[in-house]
Amino acid sequence: MFPSPFPEYISFFCADLSTPPVFPLLPEEDKFLKTLSSSIRQTEFSHGRCCAHQALAKFKLESEPILRNAETREPCWPDRVRGSITHSGEYAAAAVGLADDVSGIGIDLESLYRVVDFNISRHVCVEKELEWLNTLPPDQANRGLRIIFSAKESIFKCLFPISKTYLYFKDATVTIDEASDEFTFTLSRECSGVTEAGFRHSGKFSIIDKMLLTAIYL
Repeated sequence: MFPSPFPEYISFFCADLSTPPVFPLLPEEDKFLKTLSSSIRQTEFSHGRCCAHQALAKFKLESEPILRNAETREPCWPDRVRGSITHSGEYAAAAVGLADDVSGIGIDLESLYRVVDFNISRHVCVEKELEWLNTLPPDQANRGLRIIFSAKESIFKCLFPISKTYLYFKDATVTIDEASDEFTFTLSRECSGVTEAGFRHSGKFSIIDKMLLTAIYL
């Protein structure tokens, strides 16, 4: 569905949850799947891992199981791999790269069909972001809020695995450039051993058929 937002050395794959997975789950993954009581969770897990294996095939690592950390719920990637998995609505996606080439990857999918209460902006946004949203018509403001929310999800997913620092929504300030489909962000706190407070970086976003994808890499 989405073209890759990454350079060639990062492998990206996106799949429709309504189609059978191309890669069957590995035995270790299938064992974990049976611990999930919800059929929705099982479908998301299966397709998320399928996307991950499809992406890992670029590096001949598709036979490596990808389990989940019981405490943090993050995917457990092979030692020399950095990656991210996401799913929302009818789609799942994964992005992976080798640790020699990339320090961290974060992706997030959000279904824009799902109605979100705009009041969550008070919990998600810093003052600068709220001021920007308040200049927009309601539909554009809601879209802007969704991009900010998703961007911050991608930021956390990129930085937490390599820093073990929990970032909260207001620890990052996001600025959106609709003309280039890019966003920039500034962190207000340090991520141990990775970034300092004031760190500034950029990412990309794309909207296709009411699905939003945000992506960053370091």
